Amino acid sequence: MSKPRKAYDGVEVPCTDPVAYLMPYVMPRRCDSMIFFNFNLDLNNMEQFIRDHQEDMPGLAIYHAVFAIIVRCSALLPQVNRFVCNGRVFQRDQVRIAMNIKKSLSIDAAESIINPTFNKTASLKDVWQGCNEELEKALAELDNPENDVDKLCALLTKIPAWILRTFFKWVFWRDKKGKLPKIFVKAQPFHSGFYVTNVGSIGLPAIYHHLYELGTVSVFIALGKKETQISADRDGNIIRKKTMEMKLTMDDRICDGYTYSKAYRVIVKFFEHPELLLEGWKPEDGVIKG
Repeated sequence: MSKPRKAYDGVEVPCTDPVAYLMPYVMPRRCDSMIFFNFNLDLNNMEQFIRDHQEDMPGLAIYHAVFAIIVRCSALLPQVNRFVCNGRVFQRDQVRIAMNIKKSLSIDAAESIINPTFNKTASLKDVWQGCNEELEKALAELDNPENDVDKLCALLTKIPAWILRTFFKWVFWRDKKGKLPKIFVKAQPFHSGFYVTNVGSIGLPAIYHHLYELGTVSVFIALGKKETQISADRDGNIIRKKTMEMKLTMDDRICDGYTYSKAYRVIVKFFEHPELLLEGWKPEDGVIKG
């Protein structure tokens, strides 16, 4: 028996379903296979939970919880942590998440990216700590005008356009084969499992974000601004509920709609019961199969 193929941080998934096997050839690009989903999340329990844990996790925010839910969802439903490369589907073991950050809320403020990687067993506190460490490093780089990323970008802008086009053709060709150098993969966020954008932090509603052709990001998650919904129960009592819209753009080739529906239920469950995130997933907990 031949060894399973590897690409970046994934191992090829054996496919016995002929239709699923052919999908990456029928839809060879991510822009061919993007599907979209949106829903509103009840924040009442989550916000109370965050307030209750400010002492043991200072600065705990909703995006920390979202990262932790992504990690837990990847453990319970490994299919959502897959990617397509060169017509084949690969499974990741770890969970790598990217998110853009701004140093301050102004038009001219510098931007950077945090890109932490977590084990499937990570608890909310592990995720909180990992995000904060990445955030500190990212902000330190923004304070340093001579950081490596800026140096590289400045260098590339000085290269003639025809050489730059040739260089990126080579990058895309190598990426399609899953053979980009590790140093290049680690230096940018496009080879993450998930990309999160918190547009609610700048007062915007959730958006549908495209998937990138470069790299391996299969799920893009947008968090919208918080809103208050007012409704009435059968007795006429007013009910106020804090909500947040979440919009997802997903690669249809990595798993079926039933699996995505299970992922939706996992997300809702942990927003309703965030205390379950305090304990990390254990292999004996198993995965969701039906």
